[in-house]
Amino acid sequence: MQDIFGDFMAWFGSTFAIFGSPPYAGFFIMLVSLSISTVSNLAMKRFTDMRRLNRYQTEIKQFKEMEQKAKSTQNEKLMKKVKRRKSYIDRIQREQMSARCKPSLLFFIPFILIFSILRGFYSTDGVDNIVLVLPFNIQKVLPFLVGLAGQPTAAGFGLSFYAFYFLVGLGMSSILQRIMGTQVLTS
Repeated sequence: MQDIFGDFMAWFGSTFAIFGSPPYAGFFIMLVSLSISTVSNLAMKRFTDMRRLNRYQTEIKQFKEMEQKAKSTQNEKLMKKVKRRKSYIDRIQREQMSARCKPSLLFFIPFILIFSILRGFYSTDGVDNIVLVLPFNIQKVLPFLVGLAGQPTAAGFGLSFYAFYFLVGLGMSSILQRIMGTQVLTS
């Protein structure tokens, strides 16, 4: 029987070989991360009512402020009001969480598949390859990063696929959420 995944990985490795090492690996991972974040944000925009989520967030914030005030002042009337409103706030928090999770569930398996392919591409015999070299020695300040996020090199600190994807994904996701209007406002 033919190994389809093995054949695909061999094809992927030969086709995208230029993106297998720094500095092109960093650009490729950044492009993949940008694509995944864009698709995720487009799904969020398409499948959720952002106005309602922002309205809920405002109500939750007001409730938390009222709850804090009731605890600090020990005002009986305010505490009763907080107790009456608590079940409603719990319900809209569950609804808000559910609405934000639905688009993620739709794309979970394709994202895991893409991530698995890249993980196989950027590792050799189970050992993570360096995909980007930071031009400074961060391991001197944060020694726990050695092995967890990468390895020291002669040119600086070499980041592994996981560490670089996580770093780029966090930054780009936040920026894209603001640009696309899918960030739930907290203030």
